[in-house]
Formats: sequence, C-alpha cells, structure tokens
Amino acid sequence: MFRFFRKKEVSKAAGTLAVGCGGGGCNIVNRLGRISAVDIITVNTDRKGLVRSRSNRRILIGDGSEAGCDGNAELAESLTREASEIINENIKRHLNIVLMVGLGGGTGTGSAKVIAEIARRNGSRVITMATLPMAFEASRRDTALNALNGIKEASDIMVVIDGDRLIRIDPDMGTREAFSVLDQMVCESFMGIIEMLESLGGESLYGMMRGKMFTVSFAEGMNAGKIAKDLVTGTMFDSDIVSGPLIFVRGNMPQDSEDMIRNAITESIGYEPAFVRGPHGQGMNAVMFVPVSVPF
Repeated sequence: MFRFFRKKEVSKAAGTLAVGCGGGGCNIVNRLGRISAVDIITVNTDRKGLVRSRSNRRILIGDGSEAGCDGNAELAESLTREASEIINENIKRHLNIVLMVGLGGGTGTGSAKVIAEIARRNGSRVITMATLPMAFEASRRDTALNALNGIKEASDIMVVIDGDRLIRIDPDMGTREAFSVLDQMVCESFMGIIEMLESLGGESLYGMMRGKMFTVSFAEGMNAGKIAKDLVTGTMFDSDIVSGPLIFVRGNMPQDSEDMIRNAITESIGYEPAFVRGPHGQGMNAVMFVPVSVPF
C-alpha cells in the first residue's frame, strides 16, 4: 500500500532540522534516518529511548528515569520549558524546523508546543507532523485531540495522521503493522514537503500552506481514475475540509491525467486541488495535503 522513497541527500541549503519529540517522535525519526540524510535531533524524558535513537544530537529533559513523565503532558511541558535554553541552542540555526510527534502520551504531547514556540521566536518556520492514537486507546486519544489546537497555533503548518482512520481503511491490518505504517506515512509526508520546498522555494510553499492544519493521502500507479479514488478515500483524518487540497506529484503525470484527477477530486470534495510537480520518473506517485479543521 505504501512504500519508502529511496534514500535522498537533503540539501544543506534547505536549512531543515527534524526534531523527534517524545517516544513516538523518536520512533518516527529513527525510520526517517534510514531514508534521508536530513539533520535530526531527539528530545525525550526517557534516557534509554534517547540512546536508541538514530539522531545526530539528543536532548534529555527531566531526570532521565525509565518512567519518563509517566504520561503527564503538563509535566512534560514544564520540563521542556526548563530545558528551553539547551533546546534553543540546538535549533536556532535552522530555517525550517519539522517536529515529529506521536500525540497522546506525555513527553511528545507536552513538548511539541513549547519547542514550536521556541523555534518561531528565533524566526524559524515550524511544521509539526503528528500521529493520533487509535480509538481503543480512549484516554490517549482524548489527550491527543485536546492538544491539537494549541500545537497548531504554535506552528506555521500542521500535518495530522490518524491511526484510527488507517484501521478503518484496512480492517485486516494488525495494530503492530498499523503503528509501523503510520510512521512510514509521516516520513512520506515529510519527504514530500521537503521536495516541495526545493521545487517552489520556502516563501511560495509557506504562502500556500501557512496557518492551516492538513491531513494526507497517498496514491501511485498508472491509472489516473484509481489514483483520484485512492486520494479521496485514503485521507487520514475525518474532519471538515476547509479549502482546496495541494497535490505533490512525483513521476511522469500527463496533462490529461492531471485534469482527470483534478475534476474527480473537485467533484468528490467540493474544492479544486492545486498541483506541484516534483522529480520526473516512471509511473505516477502523488501525496495529497488536505486542509482540515480542528475538530473542536
């Protein structure tokens, strides 16, 4: 269903830093480190989790006990503010800060907003990429949903991928596999944004995406009709769509295929998508960023 991009040397001129926040964020950047040469740091309350991370730099907040902040997001927020000086020192030289976090626990949920605020005070652009827990993780899911608006307001762009939506799209998928696919989706989305930054330039991309919360969908193949259907049915968060989607295309998409996809999506969701073309290649590969509302 999904695949990794081949390992890509991200331009140092892009000035992009990926920050893994908490245990879930560290898992995501561990996967990212296998497919991208982007600069990575990790921030966690769990010393063992930091040691296992593939990051270039690691920042321990709190006392480093195995319990971390024991799922307490308010404590994690306080510990992150206490560590703001060392965090600032490690992120201040980067133009684009991409925060990666699995919401619902303590450290990631509590630290992401604070790190976003620190980065924006430095004049950095902040993109937060977050996953949501499945419905059976009821208390974690409530914690994650309650944190969405605050993190969105602290970020320039937010991308949300809902684990529960993945299970509904593919009911046969096991929980362990679902977590792995969610991490992969975040990495796919990250690589799409990085390539759009390289294709459009920062000001153009942020002009199109700033101030919004997005979810994503993915499709690839040779059939434009199937790609359009997969993009519409595979969106990864159930919320009201608020404006036209942005579709990043990698590969060789003929104009008639683009027109077919545009018309099908406009008819399905009521908004016309804009297209950004990336590297050429075989077949058609598309990532659709869909602007959605915060659920409450």
